[in-house]
Amino acid sequence: MRIGKLFVAVAVAGAVLGVLPAQAQDIKLGVIAGMSGPGTSYGIGIRQGAEMAVKEINAAGGIKGRKISLVVVDDASNPAQSVTAMQRLVGDQVDLIVGGWGSSQVLANMEVVERAAIPYIVVGATNPKITTDKNKWTFRVIFTDSVQAEQIAEAAVKRLGMKRIAVIHDANDYGVGNRDVFLASLKKLGMEPVAVLSYQSADKDFTAQLSRIREANPDGLAVFGTLPAAPAIMNQARDLGIKARFIGTGGLANENLMTLAPKASEGTVLTTYFHEDVDADARAWADRYVKEFSGGSQPPRPVLAAWEYRAIKFIAAPCLERVGTDKDKLRQCFGSWKGKLFSVPGEAHFDKTGQLIQPSVLVEVGNGAFQAFKGK
Repeated sequence: MRIGKLFVAVAVAGAVLGVLPAQAQDIKLGVIAGMSGPGTSYGIGIRQGAEMAVKEINAAGGIKGRKISLVVVDDASNPAQSVTAMQRLVGDQVDLIVGGWGSSQVLANMEVVERAAIPYIVVGATNPKITTDKNKWTFRVIFTDSVQAEQIAEAAVKRLGMKRIAVIHDANDYGVGNRDVFLASLKKLGMEPVAVLSYQSADKDFTAQLSRIREANPDGLAVFGTLPAAPAIMNQARDLGIKARFIGTGGLANENLMTLAPKASEGTVLTTYFHEDVDADARAWADRYVKEFSGGSQPPRPVLAAWEYRAIKFIAAPCLERVGTDKDKLRQCFGSWKGKLFSVPGEAHFDKTGQLIQPSVLVEVGNGAFQAFKGK
């Protein structure tokens, strides 16, 4: 089955460009992510994961003979434009949505989904407010900040032996959510941070914040943010003579971290959403993914692509097979789903808030790559 039959429609900043009409019998699957703006490298991975999953499903005959057509919209990594992009998906009458990157964007666009009553699986946003009892139609497959920030705090103190920890965080929903949980976790461990400073997502110069951190003389520096700011912070910290080991959560789990901060990022320990060395199936998938998307304008980055792929292939597709496109039945099917996913140890399941419960993964940057964390 040629990938051209996927009927991929791409929108820029919420406006769909070159939409190809889906046949009446097609299942319309919406994908929303930041494929421009600061989230570009994450959004492209989400789109590639969707394309790969749908290509395989359609090649195997689709869902009971019905093909899946993708409607992909770009929210430019901006909350206001994300609302417009999601409204476009609702107007296109998609049957379900899998995607979403950035807590601020998802917190804004999920309100559109809740009003429209469309099942939405979030793959790239971690703020705890995304999955609550109030949200009937929104599900999430990656770990929340509460899981990731708590785990990295425990690793910093108990496994890395850090005594003086500083924090620098994005002032957006993602950064603040991580900061709050991390600081609370440190307090439970009997530790107070030596410095806590914030920045804006679009900042490029972090000298003022890092100068104050240098004065605090930390042995660990928690960076709660995403690209491109995070690697810039690392580079500038090293230029200022800060030798503290970097730690962080899923916002750093992007292979471009090592490209943009090749020396500074070495030794960074972080939580992540996917690692290919967890099991043989994960390694086999990652090898196929890299082969399929090598040669493009950007190197393939499997972390979020893996979650988009798994959410479509192993959660959405089986539920579509079971209950069809009736939205309420589909929502109920997602809520009761449980099963095994490659690179996720043990069985995963959704709780009553729509959050997927699963063990998290801890990795370390070594020799320009993410490696399974094994100790100090």
